[in-house]
Formats: sequence, structure tokens, C-alpha cells
Amino acid sequence: MARILVIDDSAEMLDLLKIILQERGKHEVLLSADGQTGLALALSERPDLAIVDVMMPDMTGYDVIRRLRGNPTTAHIRTIVLTARGQPIDRRVAAEAGADTFLIKPVETSVLLEKINELLGKTPSKGGALIVGVMGLAGGVGKTTVAVNLALLLQQVGQTLLMDLSPNSGHAALFLGLKPVRHWGFLLENPGLTTESLMQRHDSGLKLLASPPLPLRREGLDAVSLDALFQLLERNSRFIVVDMPPTLDAAAQLTLERAHRLVMVSSDEPPSIQTAIRTLQLLENVHERMLIVLNTLRPGAHPPLEALQRALPAPICTRLPYDETQALVLRRGSPSVLSQPESPLVAELRRVVKTLLS
Repeated sequence: MARILVIDDSAEMLDLLKIILQERGKHEVLLSADGQTGLALALSERPDLAIVDVMMPDMTGYDVIRRLRGNPTTAHIRTIVLTARGQPIDRRVAAEAGADTFLIKPVETSVLLEKINELLGKTPSKGGALIVGVMGLAGGVGKTTVAVNLALLLQQVGQTLLMDLSPNSGHAALFLGLKPVRHWGFLLENPGLTTESLMQRHDSGLKLLASPPLPLRREGLDAVSLDALFQLLERNSRFIVVDMPPTLDAAAQLTLERAHRLVMVSSDEPPSIQTAIRTLQLLENVHERMLIVLNTLRPGAHPPLEALQRALPAPICTRLPYDETQALVLRRGSPSVLSQPESPLVAELRRVVKTLLS
């Protein structure tokens, strides 16, 4: 059971949401008919989540969310904008204010409850797709290499989509031998485009939603837009592999929330291990969904896994063996899963996939 704050100037909406959240969701519910009272309740009661209307007499829902986000005491509260306003500008303003997601009135009870559970980390995202986020905040550790190869292995199990969320010229398309003539950057200028029109299909059957080939002159996908995109993509895929941005931006944060499993890629060298430790200290709530894959970047002696595991707060799944051919096969657009399927490297990647599916 979670504690949920509802802020709406409609008495009927407050009554309806109270019934839904208490009787169907089994949540504790706090009600407020205006923004100021809602902020005071948030400070005193510390709810887990707030459902906020937009148009209210004393302040807008966007102002409420900005105030919540700006106060360290309430910044942790997950927020849902629930409004009758559904234009693209409304979604954009909500995202800029810091809303976690955006729903339009009237909303189906099942959709609202599923969204609440997703934001609170209680259920997988709807649609049936297993979402795997691949992250690595230290540069040059092979994050995209691992993401591409894992996606190709999962494609052998079922329809897989690879999303490259890098806002600065991601390399997933290059590693697959594809030109990113279509990419998610088009959604920033034309939100009405269909996702299928932006995807490219690899010869293996893997679908790719590429990143823009040139660095963006604006921020990438905001959390609300990405959340809506996930909901669309999950309907037609069994697996979604997300090559996450190299920073903890809005897209990375949303992926951390939505992913069922997370793979952190790191080298076993001290600077990279230190970055992994610090990142995991910031992300204590995802350790149970996290696997660490150590990528061996050069030949020679390496620290024992036992010592590294003692230093890392999440489990090490495997250490990928050094493979001097990696750079060459990737430049040729033929990842190891396709060009060297019997190699020791691919054998270890198969172990990762087996763990992800277990």
C-alpha cells in the first residue's frame, strides 16, 4: 500500500479517485482541492506519489510540481499529471515542470492503477515486453557493443527492439551496418509520427530505433514523451533493449524506472570500477534488478572477480574475455553474435541473456 496525494479542484474527481485508489488500489489517499493545501500536505505527510490536476484557481498543477521538485523534502514524490488538456504543448510543459507521466481525463481505472504501480516500482510495464536497460557512465567501456549483441541474442528468442537513446550521435546503427536515416529525433519536431515509420529492420529481424546521427541542438526525449513511446513500443515487441544515455538525464531516469532488468557495463580497471561504485551508491533502489558485466578491454592480468565483487554492491554476472577483433567487426557492421557466434565472448554474452531471462 502506498500513500497517494490527489490535488484537484473538482469535488467529484476527488471522490472518484478516492474510491478507485482505496477500493481498487488499496492505497492510503490524501485529498486536496487546491495547490497550496496540497503542497502543505506533501510536506507534512510525505506521500509516495501525487496525482495533480492542471487548471486550479490558486496555482496550476505545473506550479505545484515545480514546487515539489524544488524542495528536497518533497523532490522524491512521483507525480502524475491528470488533466483534460491533451495538446503536445501540455505534455511538454508537464515534462519541463518535472512530471513523471501525463494522463488525459477521462482515464480508465486499469490504466491509472497500472501507471501508479509502474511509477512505484511494483509491477512490470504493461504490454508484456521485457525491458532491459544497458548503462555505463564511464566512457569507452563497450556499453553499446554489449547492448547490440544482447539485442541480437534476444532476437533469436523473440521479436526485439533496440533503442539507442544517446542524444549525441549514438553508434548502434553503425555497429549494425545501418544508416540512421530514420531516428527518434524526428519525434521532437513532429510528435504525430508513428513509431513504425521511424524504425529500421536489420537482416536478423531486429528492429532499431536509432539516435540522431548529429548531436542535438536541444535536449533529447523528456520523461513524459519517452514514457508514452515505451507504451507504444511494448505492444509489438517481446523484448526491448535500451542503450541508455551516458548520463543520468531524464531519459536515463525514466529507463531506470521502466526497465525490468538493468545491465551495467564497466571495465575492470580502477577508474571504471570507481565510477560504477559511485553510480550504484546513487541508485540503491535498482540493485535487485541490476547485473554488472565487466568488459575486458586489454590483454594481461586483471583483478580477481572476488575482490571486485566485494567492492561492488550489485552482482557481477560475467567478465567478458578480451577480443582483439571486436573493433574490426563492429566497424564492418557485423557484431560478434553474427560474425563469431562460437567465440568465447559470445558464449559469455549468452550467459548474460540466460540470466536476464531467468
